[in-house]
Amino acid sequence: MRDSVPEFRLRRRALLAGSVALAAPALLSTRARAAEDRVVLATWGGDYARLLRENIDTPLLAPKGVKVVQTIDDEPPRIAQMIAQRMLPRGTFDVASLEAAYAYRLKDMNLLETLDESKIPNLKYVHPNLRTNFFVPHIYSPQVLIYDPKQVTAPTNFGDLLGPKYKGKVGFPTNNNFYVAMAASLYASGNVTDIEKAKALLIKLNQNGLRLYPETDSIAAAFKSKEINSGVMWLARVVMWQNAGISVAASFPKEGSVLYVSGFVVPKNAVNKQGAYQFLNAMLEPSAQQGFAAHMGYLPTVTNAPLSGKVAEQLALPNPAPRLVSPDYAYDAKETAPFNSWWQSKIQQG
Repeated sequence: MRDSVPEFRLRRRALLAGSVALAAPALLSTRARAAEDRVVLATWGGDYARLLRENIDTPLLAPKGVKVVQTIDDEPPRIAQMIAQRMLPRGTFDVASLEAAYAYRLKDMNLLETLDESKIPNLKYVHPNLRTNFFVPHIYSPQVLIYDPKQVTAPTNFGDLLGPKYKGKVGFPTNNNFYVAMAASLYASGNVTDIEKAKALLIKLNQNGLRLYPETDSIAAAFKSKEINSGVMWLARVVMWQNAGISVAASFPKEGSVLYVSGFVVPKNAVNKQGAYQFLNAMLEPSAQQGFAAHMGYLPTVTNAPLSGKVAEQLALPNPAPRLVSPDYAYDAKETAPFNSWWQSKIQQG
């Protein structure tokens, strides 16, 4: 999975994949989709898919006779399929993993089911600021200032990264650039939508020797080699890298932390909506939420899944509680593409 806000612009390969998938529903409806206890889940692969099986599919749904079939792919092809099949009465899958940013945009395209909350009893435990009627949040993580405590003292706000002790030692993945812009905006203006002030700060950060990396996992290697000593990252990643023996720590910026949220949606033309509701409810069970927190470092989206032991210590929020800020998804949809163009010309090539 990618914990970033991607530009909502599908590449030709993804569109072609979605077009090819137009033929799939007819085949599925006569064969694999015949059983109503079969739920087709479109999701990311790797550890995420494995943990879905280990914490939701096998322990919670299999005993009820519900079989979850995972279809693994990146996010753009999933979205391409939903768009390509939007006029068909029967879609390819029943539940789809999406970042919150994508879910809001697909809702605006009228592709998502308005959820019947009475069929998801556990929804009442979801944190109110994460709830919508079309997207069920699975995991979330606050954006923090990551640093190596063996090299530097903790930065306390985004502006600290412009200081001399961080010169040439600040890094983050370029696919996370818009979230970093939101962090800069939060520091500059107290909100996540002042993109012009964010740009000014990013130019200064770049002039201070900003290092960019192609993928999120590249940051772990950069910290391990001491190439960088600080950056902007998700708390979940800090925890994962700590557990891998890398010297990193998290500092919650005084101005607040932007939230990354990932979850699930039900396409309007899903075949087995009843099964989809069963999956969504099971995903919110305390044991499932606790399993993801323990193995991936993401916070539970429900209030009835207390953490304990080492994971509770690693994911504990500061006291007093930090300001946690949700992105303005409508603003993101409008500004991401022009921001990426600016980024490529002024930062990556500047």
